[in-house]
Amino acid sequence: MKQFMLWLLLLGGVSGPKSDFKNVFQEEFTNVRLKQWNQVNGNWEVDRNEKLVKGSKNNDWAILTAKKELPDNYILTFSTLVEPSAYLFEVMLNIQNEKYLGILYNQLEGKVAIEDRSFFVNPEKERGYIRTTGHIGKLPKVKIPMSEQWLDWKIQKTGTTFFVWIDNEEILKFTEPAEMIKSNGKFGFAINGSAQLKNIKVYKTRNKGALPPEGFIGKPHEQPFFQFSE
Repeated sequence: MKQFMLWLLLLGGVSGPKSDFKNVFQEEFTNVRLKQWNQVNGNWEVDRNEKLVKGSKNNDWAILTAKKELPDNYILTFSTLVEPSAYLFEVMLNIQNEKYLGILYNQLEGKVAIEDRSFFVNPEKERGYIRTTGHIGKLPKVKIPMSEQWLDWKIQKTGTTFFVWIDNEEILKFTEPAEMIKSNGKFGFAINGSAQLKNIKVYKTRNKGALPPEGFIGKPHEQPFFQFSE
C-alpha cells in the first residue's frame, strides 16, 4: 500500500506538458451533478463530504461512464469499496461501438476476470445493458481473496496489453487480440449490486511512461473447464 501511495505522489509531482505521465482526467466528487459523467442506469449519489460516489443497481446494472475519451496509452487509478452483497463490480475500458474490455471483480466466485463485453444502446431489445459476446470462456481469470474494505486499483494500458494491480499487488496481465477492442473510447464502471468509488484519475503516458512494467508476473490464470462456441 505504501508503494502504491508513493507512486501516486510521484505522478502528481511530475505531471506536466513534457512529462511521461500527464494527468488528463480527475474526479474527486465535489459536485453533486456529476458533470464529467453519463449516468446510464441505476442510482448514483455523490457524498461531497467524503468525496465519493455510491452506485446501486435497480432492475439492471448501475452504470456510470465518463465523457472523457481515453488516450492510446494510459494509467487509470481509483479506489472502490464494494458491498459484500454485490455480485460483480466491473471496470469498463475502451468503450466504443457497443464493445469494450471488461475487468470483473467477481465476489461470488472470488475472482478477477477479463471479458470481451458488449454495452448495448438498446437494452430493451437485448434484454439488458451488458453481456459477454466474444471469446467466451477463453480469457484469463485469477483467484484472489475478496476484501470488505477500500481497494486501490491501478490499470495500465500499453499498446494492446493491460496490466492490473489491486492494493499494489500484481493481479493479471492480458494482451488482447487486435480485433477485440479499439484504441481510445470511453471508460466507466458497472455494478451488479452497490459500491462506492473515489479518487478517479487518468494519466496519458508516453516514452518511458508507456513502457510495460518490468518484471510484472501477476497471479496464475485459471484454466476453464470448458469453452462455449461463439
